[in-house]
Amino acid sequence: MSWANNGPAGAPQGQPYTPPQPPPPQGPQQPRWAWWVGGILIPLLGILVSVLVSQSNSSGDDGDRNVESAPTSAARSGGDEGQGGGETQSSAPPAAAETWEKVYGPVKLEVEKTDISGTKIDLDTPKQPLANAGDGADFSFGAEFLDPSLSVPDDAKYLAPWPDPGTAPTPEGCMDSVDTNGSYSATVKRGEQYCLLTGEGRIAHIKVRTAPDSGGGILDVTVWESPDA
Repeated sequence: MSWANNGPAGAPQGQPYTPPQPPPPQGPQQPRWAWWVGGILIPLLGILVSVLVSQSNSSGDDGDRNVESAPTSAARSGGDEGQGGGETQSSAPPAAAETWEKVYGPVKLEVEKTDISGTKIDLDTPKQPLANAGDGADFSFGAEFLDPSLSVPDDAKYLAPWPDPGTAPTPEGCMDSVDTNGSYSATVKRGEQYCLLTGEGRIAHIKVRTAPDSGGGILDVTVWESPDA
C-alpha cells in the first residue's frame, strides 16, 4: 500500500473538491428574565397611554364648559369689564310697583241737596267721606243748570270717568284714568262711575246710585292711599 492511500480522502474522481462550510454564527441569546419583564411592561405602557388620553379629553371638556359658562357669569356680575375701569358693577334691583291701601269703602254717601250751589265733600278723612265740608272739600255734588254733576274746586283736572260701567276699577286703573282723561267737572247719570284724585294724593272711586235733578242723591265711595303719600 502506498502513502497516497493513507491520506485524506479526496474528491471523487472527475469533481472539484469543496471544503466543508463552517456553521452560521448564532445571535446572542436573550435571558429568560428579559422575556418576563417585557411581558409585564408592554401591558403597563398600554394602560398608561389610555389614562393619559382620557385625562387630556376630560381637560378639554372642562375648558369648553368654562368657556360656555363665562357669558352667564359675566351677566350675573352686572356689567361689562370695559366699563368703570374694569370694576364689577352689580345690577340695580327692579323698581317695585306702587301699591295702594284701602282707607275705606265702599261707603254709602247720601247727599241732602243737589241745588246749584252743590254739596261740598271731603274724602281726605279717616273712616268715611265728610259732607258739607268747607274749603278743604275735594269735590262738589250738585245740579248745576238742572243737570246733576260732579265738580272739582279750582278747576283742577282731578276727575275722570271710568269707561267700563260693568266693572269696578282698581286704584292703579283709576290713577291712569285721571292721568289720561282728567277734567274738572262732569254731568252724571245713575250707574256711572268716576275716579277722583284728592287734595292729599288719595285716589277715589265714585259710583252714582241716584242723581235726580233736585232733591237728594246717593253715591258709593271707595278711597285708597299710597303708603308713600
